[in-house]
Amino acid sequence: MTRPVNAIVTGATGFLGGALAGKILAEGGKVAAIIRRNSPNRGRLPEHSGLLIFEGELNDIKSLLEPLSGFRAEVFYHLAWNGVGSSYINDPIQTSNIEPSLATLRLAATLGCRRWIGAGSQGEYGPLNRRITEEDLLEPTNMYGAAKAATCLLAQVLGKQLGIETVWTRIFSTYGPGDDRMLVDVFKKLLNRQRPSLTLGEQLWDWLYVDDAADALLAMGTAESLSGVYNLGSGQSRTIRSIAEMARDMIDPALPLGFGEIPYRTDQVMHLEANIDRLTRDTGWRPQVPLETGVRLLLEWVKVTAQKN
Repeated sequence: MTRPVNAIVTGATGFLGGALAGKILAEGGKVAAIIRRNSPNRGRLPEHSGLLIFEGELNDIKSLLEPLSGFRAEVFYHLAWNGVGSSYINDPIQTSNIEPSLATLRLAATLGCRRWIGAGSQGEYGPLNRRITEEDLLEPTNMYGAAKAATCLLAQVLGKQLGIETVWTRIFSTYGPGDDRMLVDVFKKLLNRQRPSLTLGEQLWDWLYVDDAADALLAMGTAESLSGVYNLGSGQSRTIRSIAEMARDMIDPALPLGFGEIPYRTDQVMHLEANIDRLTRDTGWRPQVPLETGVRLLLEWVKVTAQKN
C-alpha cells in the first residue's frame, strides 16, 4: 500500500486518468482534476469528497495558476493530450501538444510540486520489434510518437532548469473497463454473434490492465526520489491472435474470427514489449492482474454496458 498523496491530474476524464484519480482518492489523497470544459467523459471521475474539479484548456493552462494556488499538491500528473486515436497519429494537431505540456511543468514548479510526471507512449520507440529498454534509440514512425518524444526530451531539460523532479513514463497498451479500443470492439461483435474483422494477429503486444497502470503511476508519485524515463507495461507480450481467441472462447469457442481480413499498416510494429526492470527497482511496483483475469473483467463490463444501452 502506498501513502496518501495530493495530486493535480490533467486528462482526469481519460481512460487512465480516471483510474488514477480513483486510486489516489482510495489511498486517502486528494485530487485536483483539470478537465476540458463540457467534457463528455465526466462519468469516469469518481464521486469523492477529496476530488476538486477545475475546468480549463490545455493551451491556456497558466490561467489555472490562481484557482489552483490554494491546493497544496505534491505531484503533478500530466496525462492530457489532444489527438489521441489512430485517426490522428499523423495529424498536425500532434505538435500543438508540446508547448502546452511544457506549460504544465512550469505550472507544477510554480505551485511548489516536488514532482511532475508526464505520460509518454510506446510509439516513441518505433519499430524496434523486440523487448524494449529505456536506453533504446527512439525511432518514431508517426507524428504522435514524434511529438511525445520531443515533449519528453524538452521536459527533461526544462525540469532541471526549474529544479523539479521530472518523470516521463512510456506507456504500452492498457486495457480494462471503460476502454473503447480493439478488445471492446471484438467483444461487442462476438456478443452479437458477428464475426470481427482482424489482421492476421501475429503482432506481439504488451497489455497492462488499467488498475495496474494506475497503481504504477501512483507508485511513481509516492516514491521517495524519482526522475528520468520509465517504461510502463506488463513486461510480457502475447499475440493479438491469442488474445482475440481468448476473448472469443470466453463467449463461445464456435464463433468465427476474421483473421487476415484487415491488412497490416505499412508501419505496423510486430513486437512491442516493455522491459520494466527500472520501474520495479525504483518503485517496487509489479503488475498484479493476469491477462486472462483482466480480459474476463473487461468482458463482464462490456456485457453490463450493453444491457444498459
